[in-house]
Amino acid sequence: MLRIAPWLALVMSFVCSAFASVSVYADDALAETSAAWQEQHLSSDEIAWLAQHPVLKLGIDSKFAPYEWIDSEGVYTGIAADYFHLLEQRLGVSFEPVTDKTSWSAVLNAARDGEYDLISCLVKTDEREVYLEFSQSYLASTAVIVSQQGPYVGTLDKLKGKTVAIHKGHFTDELLRRDYPGINIINTADIGSALHLVSEGQADAFVGDATAASYVMKKESILNLSFSGHTDYKSDYRIGVYRENTLLTGIIQKALDDISESERNQILDHWSGLEFPQSIALAKIVKISVVITLILLFFIYWNFRLRRSEEAYRRSEQRFKNLVESSDGMVWEVDYHTNNIIYMSENAVRILGYPIDSWLQPGFWPDHIHPDDRNRVVNYATKEAAAMRDYLSEYRFLTVNGDAVWIRDMVRVVTEKGKPRWLRGLMLDITDQKKAELLMQESESRFRELIESLPAIAVQGYDEERRVIYWNDASETLYGYTREDVQGRRLEDLIIPGQMREGLIEFHRAWLDEGVPIPAAELELQRKDGSMVPVFSSHVMLTAADGSQNMYCIDVNLIEQKQARAELTQMAHYDPLTLLPNRRTFTDRLQQMMQSSKREGEQVAVMMIDLDRFKEVNDTLGHDYGDLLLKEAANRLTACIRESDTVARLGGDEFLVILGHISDIAVIERVARTILKQLSDPYELNDHIAFVSASIGITLYPVDAMSLEMLMKNADQAMYAAKAEGRNRFHYFTPEMEAAAQRRRRMLNELREAIKLQQFEVYYQPIIDLSTGKIVKAEALLRWNHPKGQVPPLDFIPLAEETGLIVDIGNWVFAEVVRQVSVWKGYFDTDLQVGINTSPAQYLDENFCEPDWFGNIMGNGLASGLNPANLCIEITESLLMEAGSSITDKLLQFRDHGIEVALDDFGTGYSSLSYLKQFDIDYLKIDQSFVSNLSPASQDLVLCEAIIVMAHKLGIRVIAEGVETEEQRQLLTAIECDYCQGYLFGRPMPAKEFSDQWLIPSHLIDQD
Repeated sequence: MLRIAPWLALVMSFVCSAFASVSVYADDALAETSAAWQEQHLSSDEIAWLAQHPVLKLGIDSKFAPYEWIDSEGVYTGIAADYFHLLEQRLGVSFEPVTDKTSWSAVLNAARDGEYDLISCLVKTDEREVYLEFSQSYLASTAVIVSQQGPYVGTLDKLKGKTVAIHKGHFTDELLRRDYPGINIINTADIGSALHLVSEGQADAFVGDATAASYVMKKESILNLSFSGHTDYKSDYRIGVYRENTLLTGIIQKALDDISESERNQILDHWSGLEFPQSIALAKIVKISVVITLILLFFIYWNFRLRRSEEAYRRSEQRFKNLVESSDGMVWEVDYHTNNIIYMSENAVRILGYPIDSWLQPGFWPDHIHPDDRNRVVNYATKEAAAMRDYLSEYRFLTVNGDAVWIRDMVRVVTEKGKPRWLRGLMLDITDQKKAELLMQESESRFRELIESLPAIAVQGYDEERRVIYWNDASETLYGYTREDVQGRRLEDLIIPGQMREGLIEFHRAWLDEGVPIPAAELELQRKDGSMVPVFSSHVMLTAADGSQNMYCIDVNLIEQKQARAELTQMAHYDPLTLLPNRRTFTDRLQQMMQSSKREGEQVAVMMIDLDRFKEVNDTLGHDYGDLLLKEAANRLTACIRESDTVARLGGDEFLVILGHISDIAVIERVARTILKQLSDPYELNDHIAFVSASIGITLYPVDAMSLEMLMKNADQAMYAAKAEGRNRFHYFTPEMEAAAQRRRRMLNELREAIKLQQFEVYYQPIIDLSTGKIVKAEALLRWNHPKGQVPPLDFIPLAEETGLIVDIGNWVFAEVVRQVSVWKGYFDTDLQVGINTSPAQYLDENFCEPDWFGNIMGNGLASGLNPANLCIEITESLLMEAGSSITDKLLQFRDHGIEVALDDFGTGYSSLSYLKQFDIDYLKIDQSFVSNLSPASQDLVLCEAIIVMAHKLGIRVIAEGVETEEQRQLLTAIECDYCQGYLFGRPMPAKEFSDQWLIPSHLIDQD
């Protein structure tokens, strides 16, 4: 009869449950139909939506009793399930629970992916609101603390540093991690697993729903747990609707609002009134029955009682053994007097591999302790047992395979008559834990080694009272304190300057109390010797093993960076050679001076200074001497001005001066004359003496210009005017200079357009052989046919040379002459040689005279029968003066291609006989300045004759330029000049006019 009672109770429980469910919903069977309810409560859009969705997928927690779960027959059951039955009756739809997820977190992940139309029972959080809309709360409970029976926990802050089990996905998991980061959280698949962890001592407490916890504890007979604290978290359970189902949220809320208070009470009364069969209560009934039976039939059944007692003891012992065998804890007992093991649980065979008989052998336990741990462990165990103190030790133990496993041995000393009698203990295999600890220690050690190996990064650690707990080598170097100096001392008493101490304490307290971190910043901190050191300091707060907060400061020494920054600033604002302000700093100061002048109504003078003949110093003595001269010039300039004025180096041999607060123009002239005098004095450059002078351009603000750019331009123009007037002088800017500069800029723009618009034309001037009177040569001369009239070559050629446009223009001229000579050669069958003027700027172009250049320029001419001897290039004496290896190579390229070379304007430059010999000149062209005043008794005739004789001795032929009279021609013929060129024979003329006048067609030559 006693064996049938539990089953009968369970059957009656199910029957009562069924009748209770019938009673809950009996009245609803008579309620209005779902169609009528929809018509009364829902909009047409909502009714249409339900018609299109007759079956809705419902996400549930299948292990969240008593709110909801799937029973053994696969039926969706619980408080939430009863609410959804009521919703089905009102809405006329079917809710289909989806049960393929094994955990609540998996359900939430599926909900996030939109696998469900709605979720049955969950708490609203910020994270979940991203993908769900929520109804109003329809169930409520509180989150409580559950622990083993014992001291009352009270509140969550008492669990700091403890291990808490939480049903994974429960809202308290997210909140505890946010609000109590010091709590160690273990997540389980369901509430029952979490409660069992606490019951078995693997977790210190459970935090979760009070109703669910109570239900599970009763159902699963977890009797050693109790409610031991409260939380501020409330479980307001709602229905979550997938956000894309916008109408469904309103439909669900309307249906929930329609559920009456009576219906709600019936559901809650039903589930709160359930009772479960308790194994311990049944055992008590059995025991009481047995006791009563034994009392009544003591003398008859005393043998029966003994057998039953023994059987019960054996069953209890077997249950204990089964419990031990299934765990990883090895239970043992030692006879204190013999020090031999008298009992070892069977699971020792599974865990360590030795048979039980081996454990019972004398000396087995100490013999198999790792040799490195043996003496320590045995001595400690002997001492603690003799003192009758329970103890715990950790050591390595050798398995049957020879592997070492870590054992935690928890030992209790059992006394008899006040003396130790037995030792009983529990061995746990903690190898995995030890490995994790060792890995952590190795990681910490490597990190510490890394920190210690970084000489430029000072790291210090401070406890909650800001006392030093860590101080690395770099901190010793940076601040001058040794570890012994700082240990236990406060941060503010060591490296914090007095004015920063109160602020530091407030910042640190705010970090501890309010979680407001101290921001990283550049600081000036104090060394041991009182000096200040710049650092970049950042900070981090770490939790220690005891739960306290330790602040670590990471300081980077900025001394080198500050020095580098200062050097960069110096480089950015000052000239590295003279240490004068550079153009950038000059510009800043001039702007400031202009603003000051505008406020005070005074003038500002800007001087641009260029050293005359400085290039000669560089060319003759070298750049090192040139640098010495520039530094000395900078010193002299600085000595010529006031401290409030500025001297800057613009670059090269150009300097700038700002004179501020000018009320009298005489001041400017006095300073300018002083500068001219100082700069013209001799320069002693080591073992050499150099002489230079200066040309100064002066402009005034605001008289001459209102902008910085115009002032600089004006000073530059005035400086060039001073150079043009003979150097070693100063010149004020005038409006006429600006007008000339504008004309120059306009001409430059038009010159660029002239190339594109083909406004250039080549004219030709004949050159006559004096011995025959026939034309043998011509000179090609460039003309610019501007829309407003021809522009003289002297107006645009220098500008083209200065701007580099002469390269493209010269290439065009060369190609045009090649083309024209090729045409003449084919039509007139002439060997006429044409001289082409070249500019020194052309020889500086890297492509000039290269093989490709000759191919592009002369390719078509050579193909049509042009002989390179029909071409002659004319160069100036200045080109020979500056000729380096690259210019020499290019001249030789012309020679190698069969093109002759003529030296133009001979006698006006600085040519020497060595140049004539070195460059293998074919022709000298006597400048017209020697020819224009030629007469029988003139010095010019003597010079011309000397030039001709010298040239002939060197094998060079001579061309006289500028011949305008018959007398000049006769005198030149008499002194054996080879060729003449000038207006006496013909002016420069276009190609067509030239050929018509000077060339005879080949068919007429044949007739002759």
